[in-house]
Amino acid sequence: AEEIAKFLRKKFEEVNFIIAGEAKSAGTILSLSGDNIYMTDTGSLGPIDAQVRMGRSTISAHDYKEWVDLKRKEAADNGSLNPFDAVMVAQISPGELYGVINSLEFAKDLVKSWLEEYKFKNWTKTRTNGKEVTSEMRKNRAIEVAEMLCDHTTWRTHGRSLKIEDLQEVLVIERIDDDPKLADIVY
Repeated sequence: AEEIAKFLRKKFEEVNFIIAGEAKSAGTILSLSGDNIYMTDTGSLGPIDAQVRMGRSTISAHDYKEWVDLKRKEAADNGSLNPFDAVMVAQISPGELYGVINSLEFAKDLVKSWLEEYKFKNWTKTRTNGKEVTSEMRKNRAIEVAEMLCDHTTWRTHGRSLKIEDLQEVLVIERIDDDPKLADIVY
């Protein structure tokens, strides 16, 4: 996603994405590098939580980090862990844990910088009260979107389909189906 976004940004002054099917995970990250997102009612984006390989499984980096944080708190509160959790935690290396955290933060970093630089660059007035948008507001909204999309606890699965309605509060997405002529071309 990062390489494709860099390529498109070098070639074109404006980059827009039409989402008529699924653009999940890296597809979502890539679409957030655009100036505009146009989506059909059948289109969907997805969570961007990093998926990491652990043993025989691919898991959510967010879930892994949350579990480790929960066990850390449990050990601090109780003075120890139950034997099963203690064995599990003992098998985690610092490098492995930092790799998981870095994978998760990398996705957020890309999304935050791209939203602020491209998607939100023309956001000048708030929708609700017409208040002037500051660079700090753009930055905070970019952080909010990145955190929301990486929160595996909210979405429960990496394959979750996020529709316009799921994202409209924090991310302006143009509904293709509202323009019959455009919808006919896209469909």
